[in-house]
Amino acid sequence: MRQTVSVGPLPRITVGRISGDLVVRPGELQRVLIESDHALETRLAREDEESLVIGDCRGDLKLWLPADAVLSVSRLAGDGNIQGIRRCELEEALQDLVAERLTEALVLGRLAGDLRVRAVPLVQVRGEIRGEGRVREVERLEVSTVVGDLVVEGGGTVLLGSVGGDLRLPAVAASLRCGRVGGDALVQGGGDTGVVLGQVKGDLELLGAAQVYVGSVEGDAVLRDINGGVELGRVGGDLDCREVAGQLRVSHVLADAVLKRVHASLEIGTVEGDLSLQADFPPGSATRLNVNGDAVLSLPAQANLTLRAVVGGNVSGADLGQELGETRLLSLVYGSGDALVDLRVAQDLRLQGGDHPRTSEGTFYSRVWSWEDFEQEMKAFGRTMTTLGQELAREMTRLAQDLTRELAEAGGESSARWSEEVLRMLEEQTRRAQERAAAWERRFARFWPQGGGPRVRLRFQEREWQMDPERLYRMLDQAQRAAAEGVAGAMEAVERALRNLGLASSTEERWRAPRRPTAESKEEMSATQPAEPASGTEPRKPTSSAEQSGWHPAEQPQPVAASSSDPAATAAEPEREREAILRMIAEGRLSPEEGDMLLEALGPE
Repeated sequence: MRQTVSVGPLPRITVGRISGDLVVRPGELQRVLIESDHALETRLAREDEESLVIGDCRGDLKLWLPADAVLSVSRLAGDGNIQGIRRCELEEALQDLVAERLTEALVLGRLAGDLRVRAVPLVQVRGEIRGEGRVREVERLEVSTVVGDLVVEGGGTVLLGSVGGDLRLPAVAASLRCGRVGGDALVQGGGDTGVVLGQVKGDLELLGAAQVYVGSVEGDAVLRDINGGVELGRVGGDLDCREVAGQLRVSHVLADAVLKRVHASLEIGTVEGDLSLQADFPPGSATRLNVNGDAVLSLPAQANLTLRAVVGGNVSGADLGQELGETRLLSLVYGSGDALVDLRVAQDLRLQGGDHPRTSEGTFYSRVWSWEDFEQEMKAFGRTMTTLGQELAREMTRLAQDLTRELAEAGGESSARWSEEVLRMLEEQTRRAQERAAAWERRFARFWPQGGGPRVRLRFQEREWQMDPERLYRMLDQAQRAAAEGVAGAMEAVERALRNLGLASSTEERWRAPRRPTAESKEEMSATQPAEPASGTEPRKPTSSAEQSGWHPAEQPQPVAASSSDPAATAAEPEREREAILRMIAEGRLSPEEGDMLLEALGPE
């Protein structure tokens, strides 16, 4: 049955409940054509004929409306297909909805099915979309919640509370602000695009943006061509970031990180896996990194930076002359040293490119920091990483508040619960950053003389030796390697000799540990207490030479025989230990001076 009603300019057509499907098409000016299974009650709400009210429809409804009309529907039980009018307002739809070529806006309450929109300037969804969404050619999109996937093609400004599935924005022009993505997120923007993501439960791929803020990514994160700065809270997988013009700040990467063509300052609280970094290191920039695996650092051809590193493994690279072996504290200057690169690397560090670094002397030992420098830098590093976590938390708080306010102004129902989850995560990262910095400090304090100078004086009986602490590390490292290569008793001999010299620290635990830490050991490296003096020893006051050096080692005991209470001493017979020391001297692992010192400390034959 068809009905025709004349209306005035800019008419508003209001429909009650529709139990079937709804189809809307543009029709003649100032005329409304109604087609339905049954006759419908209609009335003009005003004398000027600007508003038409249509009663409930118990079947399907098809309308031909003026192009400048506004359609308002309280409830649609079937599918909807709306095209060619000015504006549509739909409080509730129980099936799928298609809207195309609306000249002003589409405003929805709740939608139980899928949403398809094309060529609509403004789309507002105040409630929940329980299906999937596909939106094309919109200037502004505001959605409180999408349970399924959401694809936005050709969007200008996109404001989202939560997307339960995947989010795909192949071309977003102005900005993306989204609280939570339950799946993967793909965002392709431009040089003026601002991106704010609270939480991505899957992988993130972001190609092109002006500024990026991301609270957390549970999977891998890939970022390309960022004109401004990047701030990331937590990346649960790998991080691959290339072409970043502004400052890059990341709180925590749980796997590997590849950073290429970074053109400004860089700060990463922790990379649990390996790191590959290639950056410009411009003058005045500061780079601070904490890496629990291996690190490869690619320097510019004309590097102009100061590199300071705490390294748990080997240091190697171009223009260093040789592999430096087990290193603890390293300082190199390239060019005039205008940029600062501060590294904490638990495993190996490899340097690529750059000119020959400058040092005050020709030997490696001139590049070793003093303990005072290391202690100050470690505390500063801990403060920096703590500040990074706090600043990220504050920034995400502000962004969450802005997003919640904008959705509320649009009539959205999002409570921004995602922001509370992200903030709790960032607070936990801040706490763990403090613990990791303290763990680094405790770790190296076990092997470095507290408050001492660069040289250590050892006095035993009537003889005295003086050497760098790094030399002691090398002796332990050589003993460990010799033991691994079949020299029986090498490790036990060196450890017992050093204990007899008064260096009764927890070296056994450190040097017997696996070369690559497990995931648990990466998470937390706790300091151990110094070992008790061997049984039968008698404390003595420090010698004057030790007092002059400013370092107070464990008191100098006389050599002791093996006993059942000393596991290290009972591990090998004295004769085998002496043979191990002599073999290490013959193989060039120990210098004659070092071997003489260790043999005398082991006691008479």
